[in-house]
Amino acid sequence: MIVRPASVNRVTLVALALVLTAGVITVLTWVFSDDLLTSWAEGNSGARVILQEGGLDAVRETLTVPAFVPVAITSFVVFSMLVGVLVAFFVEGFTWARLSLAVIAVFGVFLAVLCVASGIPTLFVVMAVLMIVLCLLLLFFLFHKDTSRYFRES
Repeated sequence: MIVRPASVNRVTLVALALVLTAGVITVLTWVFSDDLLTSWAEGNSGARVILQEGGLDAVRETLTVPAFVPVAITSFVVFSMLVGVLVAFFVEGFTWARLSLAVIAVFGVFLAVLCVASGIPTLFVVMAVLMIVLCLLLLFFLFHKDTSRYFRES
């Protein structure tokens, strides 16, 4: 029987931290939906004029605004299920699950950088930076020498 190294267990913990952070971001999206809508309107030339003249209610009445909350909830559910399944296979030594988690981590860094660059509210910038750190930490443990040895011996 092969003993799982600490790095494999840490992948599980970091993946759990990613899911929890995504859950917090989902709740924050609901709580601060007006701030997100304002940020979106300020970055959209047509909506910016309406926002300046009539406020946020005028933007909602005049334009079809992005549905941040339903998208965030759906994304969170899909992300959580996908990570859960991949971690289960990863722990059992399936190389494809390791590579899939790595792709998710790289994509997560890319998305978080795009979010920061888009001019989102400060609280969401902080959460995006946290996601970047967690994704990089996940990559570190996924390709740690002990993890690699575990996959060779599995």
